[in-house]
Amino acid sequence: MSSGKSIQLSKYAQHKYGVSSETPVDLEVGINCGCALLAIASADGELAEEELQWYIDEQEMMAVASEAVEEYIEILRKFDWKNANIEELLSGIKYNFPVNFRRSMLYQAIKISRADGNYHEKEKAAVAKAAEILGVEPSVVVSLESVAEMEETTDRLRIALFETQV
Repeated sequence: MSSGKSIQLSKYAQHKYGVSSETPVDLEVGINCGCALLAIASADGELAEEELQWYIDEQEMMAVASEAVEEYIEILRKFDWKNANIEELLSGIKYNFPVNFRRSMLYQAIKISRADGNYHEKEKAAVAKAAEILGVEPSVVVSLESVAEMEETTDRLRIALFETQV
């Protein structure tokens, strides 16, 4: 049952994920996806502050500020990731969206899991399990992991090039 609330996507979402900023996301769908992602990122036994903050920052950039976004962020902050069941969370997600949400979710799960500087083996296993549940091939997961790694390397290079303390 939907609350009827939705989140409007930003130009950043269009630029980063190729999703039209005209596409609203049902709040409950967003909550289900977000909680599943946090459950995957906490598969190593902790949800590091850097991991949670990366996801919150990403969501705040992807969405136009609104009460629904504030509610979404608050729910994510209070989510009980210690007792989350990844299979249960993922199996209930129905997403009518003009982007491959399965791959997008896995990409975000990888980025969240790497945000603390340690992409733990248990997190990798949780991503692989999520991919299996979502019907995404292992080769696509490897590609998504490579994209995340390349982005981090590119970011470090860009920042190093822009340093004024040379």
